Amino acid sequence: MKEEEKWNKLFKKFRKEELAHRKRFELAELEDYFKTKLGGVSAYQAAGGYQKLYQLLQKLEANHKISTIKSSDFNQRQPQLKKRWRLVKKEHQHWSDKDILRLSRHLNLNYYLKRPEQQTEELKQKLFSLCNFLNSKAEREWASREERSLELFADEKFLSRAEGKKLLNNLKLSLADLKAQQYNHLFVYWTQDPTQIKNILIMENHSAFIGAKKALAAGFNIFAKNFDTVIYGQGKKIVSSFSFLEELLGVNLLANERKKRNKIEELNIYYAGDLDPEGFAIYKTLKEKYLQYEIELLEEYYQLLVEESNKFYPSQKRQNKNKNVLAVVAAEFQAQDFAELAASLEKAWEKDLRLPQELITFEVLKKYFFEEAKSGSR
Repeated sequence: MKEEEKWNKLFKKFRKEELAHRKRFELAELEDYFKTKLGGVSAYQAAGGYQKLYQLLQKLEANHKISTIKSSDFNQRQPQLKKRWRLVKKEHQHWSDKDILRLSRHLNLNYYLKRPEQQTEELKQKLFSLCNFLNSKAEREWASREERSLELFADEKFLSRAEGKKLLNNLKLSLADLKAQQYNHLFVYWTQDPTQIKNILIMENHSAFIGAKKALAAGFNIFAKNFDTVIYGQGKKIVSSFSFLEELLGVNLLANERKKRNKIEELNIYYAGDLDPEGFAIYKTLKEKYLQYEIELLEEYYQLLVEESNKFYPSQKRQNKNKNVLAVVAAEFQAQDFAELAASLEKAWEKDLRLPQELITFEVLKKYFFEEAKSGSR
């Protein structure tokens, strides 16, 4: 290690350990710290001693890291140093006038203009993302809070957390300004005709359920599957609540076991969730618990997830990665001629990356439907 780097690291440790709650320090205090950390007076002298300390302080002062206290006396050593010093308060990098002007066209920046210390580069990028949306807001469809959050901040939970709520409050914006809605989480399903249920789509997340419901109500034939019913799975809750389907179908009222079986065999049930270990674990558990039902993954949905995203997202929490789940899902993808999708899944799985359902909004389903219609595939 170079001597200069070694002394710089020692000073950083001194600042962290001794100056955590204060800005001023004594020269003697600093020198004693160095002697202790280097292993005593002899080791301190061997490492360059006072001369090295002098060079370090001169460089730190030139780089505006520290400054002398003007009222302090000099010591009696050569070269002389002031006896008392202070840390220099870090200067905050403010936004440029050009950026402020551009942001101000769509946003109320009063809160941040009064608090220049909060004008970070990270926040600026969030604000430009908001501006880009507001600029084209008139042409956009309404979306769930989670869908809009993912679109604007690459995090579907951002607007539901305190940080996201505070940002909107500081900018005097509401979810409505972003054409976003917060939906209440209830156990719900939607069907065109309760007496004619045949093609069922289970959506893991609430926002995805709302988007699919809106698409079916608007007459969009999602992936040409002729879905007539969509169920909100509520994540893992679907595993325990799926039995409600028998009540919905009236199967529980049939005394004849053969009629029950025939009714169930007529169903086409597809599952769609997040492209991540936990989402697929829910699917595998559901499929294994209800063996009397033919439940499949909606591969086209996951393919569209990959196509709609220009990147995979890091997992927000540590997920339980079961290799058996990966094997089952990858095999199912490959069996349906989605080999590239299986490869994408395996790569994301290995790197702890994911694709949340909120990427597939009503807007995306609408666009996909009309593009497919134009191509003549329907």
